[in-house]
Amino acid sequence: MDEIDLTIIKKLFGNSRLTYRELANMVELGVSAIHKRIRKLEDDGVINAYTARPSIFALKSLWIMIFGTSKAKSLEFVSKELGQNENVEFVAIAGGKFLYISGFLRNISELQDYSSFVSKVAQIENPTVGIINVPYITIPEPLTTIDYNIIRILNRDARKSITDIADDVGLSAKTVRKRLNHMIENNLALFSIEYSPLYDSSFITVFHISLKEGTDISTTIKYLEKKYYQNIAHCYSYSNIPNFITITSWSKTAQSSRMFQKELQSEGFKDIVPHVFLALNWYSCWVDQLLRTK
Repeated sequence: MDEIDLTIIKKLFGNSRLTYRELANMVELGVSAIHKRIRKLEDDGVINAYTARPSIFALKSLWIMIFGTSKAKSLEFVSKELGQNENVEFVAIAGGKFLYISGFLRNISELQDYSSFVSKVAQIENPTVGIINVPYITIPEPLTTIDYNIIRILNRDARKSITDIADDVGLSAKTVRKRLNHMIENNLALFSIEYSPLYDSSFITVFHISLKEGTDISTTIKYLEKKYYQNIAHCYSYSNIPNFITITSWSKTAQSSRMFQKELQSEGFKDIVPHVFLALNWYSCWVDQLLRTK
């Protein structure tokens, strides 16, 4: 893997329906070269699935990240146990027996029971429970039955062609294209990927960054994402944790990850703590199961 592969992964994570041509223009390569790279990423097990789900905006749901140090002997066993819960999206195992559990809740009333379950199963005594900040977006209209049918068809195969989708749902290609464009433009659906890094040629590091009091978090995130575009895969803040953000960085080598850490330290933040991923396990959650009932 190289920097171009990392960029492709980042772009597909944001929108797995990007065409080969669109990706080629983004990284200034030919379409055939992009196709070969993506096929290799699939064959190597880096890209596991191209996913489609109703967005948290459409479902008015909450995105929760719980993390902390586990006392469990087998973190892989813990991960599988956590994955049985309908709310869990993925479990990441980091160095020092540190766990990240990403999940979706239908509403805030589920938070206490869910966080208690995760803490007990993961054997994390004092977990950090973060509600990931998302921008406020007004939804013009709810997802229709047709929309749900399209997302269901794309749930584990989000790059399927318009023609194939139209055949599967029994609609015209024009109607399918119109509904897809509408969902994308209005943030009603999320098209992404499930990925796993090749640990001999790439490193996922999550940096916990404590900000000084009075720091404008939104402005800081925009600044970091612009300045360190090549380094940052995701940057999140949390509505219930003040002066705190997490940055997910995907680097080619351990050395480049350390160099990025040094650059972050030069920014004068209050504190920076890195956690390197050792494993990343994805699970089907209630959002996926919802598609089967619509």
